[in-house]
Amino acid sequence: MHSIVQHRTADSRGVGYVRLDSKWKISLLLLLGALLVNLTAAFLLRSHATIGSIDGDEQEYWGLAGRLLENGIHSIPARRTFAFPLAIAALRRIFGDNYLQVQMALSTVISISPVLLYWIVNRRFADEQVARLSAVIAVVWPAFVRFGATIYSDSLGLMTFLIFLLVFPLPTAIAAQGMNRWRQWCFAGAMLGICILMKPLYLLFAPIAFLLALYSERSPSSRVLAGILLTLGCLVVVLPWSAYLSNRESQFILISANDGETVAGGLNPALLAMKGNEPYVGTDGRATWIGPGKWVLAKETGYLSASDLELPYTQQSKLLSQRSRTWIAAHPRDVAYLSVRKILYMWGLYPFWNGVSQSVLGNIPLLLLVAAAALGLRRHWQVASNLALFWTLPIFSTIVAVASWGSWRFRMPADIGIIVLAASLLVAVSQKAPEKCAN
Repeated sequence: MHSIVQHRTADSRGVGYVRLDSKWKISLLLLLGALLVNLTAAFLLRSHATIGSIDGDEQEYWGLAGRLLENGIHSIPARRTFAFPLAIAALRRIFGDNYLQVQMALSTVISISPVLLYWIVNRRFADEQVARLSAVIAVVWPAFVRFGATIYSDSLGLMTFLIFLLVFPLPTAIAAQGMNRWRQWCFAGAMLGICILMKPLYLLFAPIAFLLALYSERSPSSRVLAGILLTLGCLVVVLPWSAYLSNRESQFILISANDGETVAGGLNPALLAMKGNEPYVGTDGRATWIGPGKWVLAKETGYLSASDLELPYTQQSKLLSQRSRTWIAAHPRDVAYLSVRKILYMWGLYPFWNGVSQSVLGNIPLLLLVAAAALGLRRHWQVASNLALFWTLPIFSTIVAVASWGSWRFRMPADIGIIVLAASLLVAVSQKAPEKCAN
């Protein structure tokens, strides 16, 4: 098999070379396939849904979009960013208050994600077969299909993140200079800023992106400048919202004020008391599996008193942050136990059997794909540094799990990385088989 991460300028004699017009035709087929899958899933899963029957977070986003249309940016609470509610508000402006039409429209928009992945892999791998297979897997990957049929922010956030990965500058063989190169770093940083405003968990990818920027240049001065420009591009996008929110809430807030709620919800004594072997009904009335390694609402953590719950959200979050840090410092073993459980939950190992839907369509295919991705990375270990944009994604999602909890929605960026690495293995094996037969 030809070497990966090799950017060709070859003509039709080059192995795996595909003409540009053919790539656009493949992109169109991928888009049509994704539209068929996503719209079918949205219709089957949501055609009878009402605003009152969808999940709590979805109801909140729907309500935020409505208030944004009526009252403007001031209606966005400190625990949320404005980008995703703004996207839903735009769809509601077009389609009105018809939930199904808005859902179908959102499912249509995110259908571009497999196409973006196809171009990313072509750009990074220079391997048409790996690019096609990666995109096809992404079209039918259960987690993408499932959450694509919701108005959670994760699917649109992932699409935005794929745009960031596409525009992230390629590593150079020599020290690269020139205004065009530096504009690329600024633009990539700006796209990362948009990702963060769409889904704040992408803030945790910023340090990884900075390290990847350093690797992508060759001379020490170029590396430093790339990291600086990437950071500046990100800050130019993020800081106006940060300045507005900080001024409005009379305290510094970088992205949102939900850091205390996020950490406290996943690390608290209430989770330790749960056995996790039967459905749990929270105070909001939602029934779900829950136990050590998952997450509970702020009022269920045990950190807030009844009077504390009457305080403004920013003050509650500050108390949650302080009290959870105190508990974390005093209970390192419990923290380690819960953190391991979070990671095991995210990666489909715990609980391994949790019903047909989660285990057959979730845990089993995930573990098979992870195994294939690990073998794929091992096969290409000599050029593993060139594939860092992919294998750092599982690391990133694992960090998110430890900071919050192991939601499969939060693992979607990692799924992109393991899909690409697994596809590289499957293509390599399929190309090697005919060679053996010929011998």
